[in-house]
Amino acid sequence: MFAAFLASLASAFFRPTCAPNERACSNRRLNTGVSMCPGYPGFDFESAGKLELSFEASIRGFYYAESSTADMQGISARVFSQLQKEAAPLSDSPLTSAVARRYVLDHVDLPSAMLALVVDKIGGADADVMCEQLQPIAKLPSVERGLVSDLVKAVLVDPAADSFLQPMMFFKGYHALAAHRFAHELWKIGKSVSASGELTAESYAALLIQSRCSELFGVDIHPAATIGPGVMLDHATGIVIGSTAIIGSDIYCLHQVTLGATGKPTFGAKRHPTVGNRCVLGAGSTVLGDITVGDDATIGAAAIITRDVPIGATVVGINKVVEKQGLVECEYTWMYDI
Repeated sequence: MFAAFLASLASAFFRPTCAPNERACSNRRLNTGVSMCPGYPGFDFESAGKLELSFEASIRGFYYAESSTADMQGISARVFSQLQKEAAPLSDSPLTSAVARRYVLDHVDLPSAMLALVVDKIGGADADVMCEQLQPIAKLPSVERGLVSDLVKAVLVDPAADSFLQPMMFFKGYHALAAHRFAHELWKIGKSVSASGELTAESYAALLIQSRCSELFGVDIHPAATIGPGVMLDHATGIVIGSTAIIGSDIYCLHQVTLGATGKPTFGAKRHPTVGNRCVLGAGSTVLGDITVGDDATIGAAAIITRDVPIGATVVGINKVVEKQGLVECEYTWMYDI
């Protein structure tokens, strides 16, 4: 059942960014038979069968970025219902009953649950005030879209995720992204009320959230950075994303990734990368400057990128674009001419 759910989820979530006149979807060589976009890495279904999920039909036709607000909120409600089912057994143990109630069972939706969890982690002595002030932001459709899309992305691409509850409660990459989505909205409010461009109280509140996430999670994302829905920060430690960075949807990013500047003066111009949709950023990779990483690109582990990356390209080392050699039976056995 879980494999079937993942298959339908993958098919639904990854169709929209394949423009009909550019990249037609075709069957991948996976045991699920799912239709997916060419160039998208295959999923590891080793955890299939450990969950019983009945809401796969409701996922069909839902897109990370393009689905309507009503459709997104419907998916969010179904995902949260699943979270509550998974959290219910935690009430049987004194070690887990309190967290299950505080972060899932006592809430009515995913945004309120994630707000409680994130604020408990980063709020400190200001937790109650922070929670109260962030409640209107947590209810924004753009924030809810990010929260539900990021969670589904994590379940899809991480074989270590045996449930929705696991990444929701215990993956710091997901928590860091949720906190950033709150901070980003605060940052936008600050910019909108400051005619002179000076930092406002809202701007400093956003920077406060950034600072605490950096201290707690080891993830440093400037609140001005724009990040699309459906992003997975795997392991997450050491990720740095600069203020003018723009990241698309359906992104898999591993630890120690830097989206930074070159250090050269830009005199206020954009100085950080733009990353397209459906990209993979390998562990320890560094992407510098106002460059563009095209859709469907893969940045290899420890790569250093200072030039534009073509659509669908794989880049390793220092700006070296490589090609796959011949036909492959499995995406995990790609061979490259380095």
